[in-house]
Amino acid sequence: MGVIIEFEPVGLRLEAETGQTVMQAARAMFTPESGGISAPCGGKGLCGRCRVRLVEGEFSSPNEVEVRLLGKKGLEEGYRLACQAVIIGPAKVEIPPEALTGRQKLQLDGTDAAVVPEPTIKRYNIPLKTTSVDYPYSTWQQVEVFLAQNYGLSGLRIDSGLIGRVEALAGDDPITVSIRGREITNAFLTGGMRKPVGLAVDLGTTKIAGFLVDLETGATLAAEGILNPQIAYGEDVISRLAYALEKEEQYSLITQVLREGLDRLLYTLCGAAGVVPEDVEEAVIVGNTAMHHLLLKLPVSQLARSPYVPAVTLPVEIKARDLGLGMAFGAVAYLVPAVAGFVGGDHVAMILSSRIHEARGVTLGLDIGTNTEIVLARDGEMISCSCASGPAFEGAHIQQGMRAIDGAISRVEVAEGGLKLHYETIGNSPPVGICGSGILDAVAGLYRAGVINYNGRLDANHPRVRFNGERKVAEYVLVPSEESGVDRDIVITQKDISEIQLAKAAIAAGTKVLLEKAGLKEEDIERVIVAGAFGTHLRLESAVAIGMLPDLPLERIQQVGNAAGAGARMILLSETERRRAEEIARNIKYVELAAMPEFGDNFLDQVRFPE
Repeated sequence: MGVIIEFEPVGLRLEAETGQTVMQAARAMFTPESGGISAPCGGKGLCGRCRVRLVEGEFSSPNEVEVRLLGKKGLEEGYRLACQAVIIGPAKVEIPPEALTGRQKLQLDGTDAAVVPEPTIKRYNIPLKTTSVDYPYSTWQQVEVFLAQNYGLSGLRIDSGLIGRVEALAGDDPITVSIRGREITNAFLTGGMRKPVGLAVDLGTTKIAGFLVDLETGATLAAEGILNPQIAYGEDVISRLAYALEKEEQYSLITQVLREGLDRLLYTLCGAAGVVPEDVEEAVIVGNTAMHHLLLKLPVSQLARSPYVPAVTLPVEIKARDLGLGMAFGAVAYLVPAVAGFVGGDHVAMILSSRIHEARGVTLGLDIGTNTEIVLARDGEMISCSCASGPAFEGAHIQQGMRAIDGAISRVEVAEGGLKLHYETIGNSPPVGICGSGILDAVAGLYRAGVINYNGRLDANHPRVRFNGERKVAEYVLVPSEESGVDRDIVITQKDISEIQLAKAAIAAGTKVLLEKAGLKEEDIERVIVAGAFGTHLRLESAVAIGMLPDLPLERIQQVGNAAGAGARMILLSETERRRAEEIARNIKYVELAAMPEFGDNFLDQVRFPE
């Protein structure tokens, strides 16, 4: 009997047979090119490397091999061996990073605005003398006196954990201290000094982008992206908030896995840049309000119900070590303030880096993702909203959808009235599914070709449209099984089209509400800024064709990549930009769409495709 198995974090779903092992099911879905579950021993139960975690559902009872290789603790935490666990019903399975082969295409780059480095961290080189009877001054006392006499710095504080470290450096060798405001946060021998380094993080619902930055020059030393490890506990923020609110230990768990993921990202970045994590002296983190609260373990019950009020909308500074980050002992993590329940610091960072707050005329900015934040600016006055565009753009809720890993169809060209098409896959691998940009292209192309009408219905008489299964669900055959990498047809179903309609309608309706609030029309928009990972890879003409973006000349629309990540770097590098970001957060006028009847009316109007 066939049951649905969902694999995270890649976002793939497939119908597997009961009695199969998880490994057998995965092999039917993944290809060598697209990755899958690591199995160095070939799935013989010898290496224990194919660990997966059962998030939902049920497998067969653990066998002797799993008991031996996973141990009691591993089994209690939900881990199983993919080559041994037998499927007995529907399940959701998390593939840990160490067991996942293949790599998701994560958007890191963004458009950087020029910033003159003026970081919060200042360094001072201090000569020392050996403490003796004739010179009875501790290292810390010498630091105090030297800074007061030479730089006018008095009334300094020191992080308690650094007192012993400073004293341990006593001798005749000069030392360097790092000072943030009035607090000493790091100290080391000057002879072994390395460049001052900071960490900028764009903490997304699905993806996390990290950047290691030279605080003196502003250069990005390393950049890396990972999938948010909380995906296993919910694809969107609402489901994660619900999970956190069920039990205190569940909240602790999803906070812990997020912090551990950030620490792994830090160490990866440091390895790539050739620096040690203990020399990373400042972090800036931007994220939506839910991610901000879940990272800090703030109260979230009020975020899950109307009117969706954040626990705090002020900037938050916290010791990096309290977030589990292995940075300099006294290092501080600065979290950019949220605006409202569903407009967070990442939106502020996007506005900052794209300079929307300074633009003359009318500018529309969209950061497209699982939640899409929209800002409408006219001569410096800004109004914003957030709409739940849903995870369809990440490939979720699409029958053969997947995230952007090798083998995902990412571009589609429809020709000859939908009889023929050309597609591209990530990594040029055999197609195994379709990611967000691919499904958007396909739906737009089929609509233009007349295979889909303006209500979103497939043409039942088209040669490539069929009705599948007992439910007689209409589906368009995108890739026949002989061309695919999974020995089955890759299709777009009527339900898939509906998911795209709902996602694009939310964005279009949110845009229309902001225009109405400002007394403007679509044609008044002089520039459109499209940000975010999905926003970077979508084809603009496809987004316009289905009505997701305003029907404007394409030259007015600019794709800026990971603008939130770029903003995080600017805030890390410059105290002036940090104050500017705080000002943006204070000045944005927020519109709560859920409280506006006109949003519902606009949403229903926008579900249809433009005639």
